[in-house]
Amino acid sequence: MSWIYEGKEIKSLEDIPEEFKNAFGFIYNITTSEGKEYIGKKNLSHKNSRVIGKKELANHPDKRKLRKYKSKKGKKKGQWIYYEERYKDSGWAEYTGSNNLLNKDIEKGVGITKYILKFVLKESMMIYEETKAILCTNALEEEKFYNDHAGNFYKKNIIGNSND
Repeated sequence: MSWIYEGKEIKSLEDIPEEFKNAFGFIYNITTSEGKEYIGKKNLSHKNSRVIGKKELANHPDKRKLRKYKSKKGKKKGQWIYYEERYKDSGWAEYTGSNNLLNKDIEKGVGITKYILKFVLKESMMIYEETKAILCTNALEEEKFYNDHAGNFYKKNIIGNSND
C-alpha cells in the first residue's frame, strides 16, 4: 500500500516532490476503514557509521572525505579511527505505524489509507511537528484516534483529569 500526499501516490523516493527530496522524514495520518486514525512521524532513512580498516584505508583515494575521531580506550587508544557515514532506507514505504492496537487491527484485515501530512526537512523538527499535529487534532481527547500520547502528554492523564 502506498502513501498519499496532496492526492498523489508516493511509492518510492522518486515520487516525492522535488522540493522535499532532501527531507529528513514526514508526519503522517493512517486512517482505517472503520474510521479510526493514527498520527505519527517517520524518518526516510537511518544514519549509521562504518569503521574503515587499515587495508581499506591504505587503498582509499582521499582520506579527507572520511570522518575520524581519536580512540579513547582499548588497543587503539590515542589513535585516529576513520569511518564513513552511510544512510539506509528506513522501510518507510511499507510502514504501518508504531501503535500496537493499529497494527493488530491491520493484521485482522482492517483496511487502511496512509496519508503524508507534511514533509519535515530537519530532524530537530520531527517531534515538534508530530506533537503539534496530534494536539491540534485533539487526538488525545477523542476516541477515534489510536494515539495515546504526544511528547510528554498522555491520554490517560488528560481524559482522567478533564474536570480539573
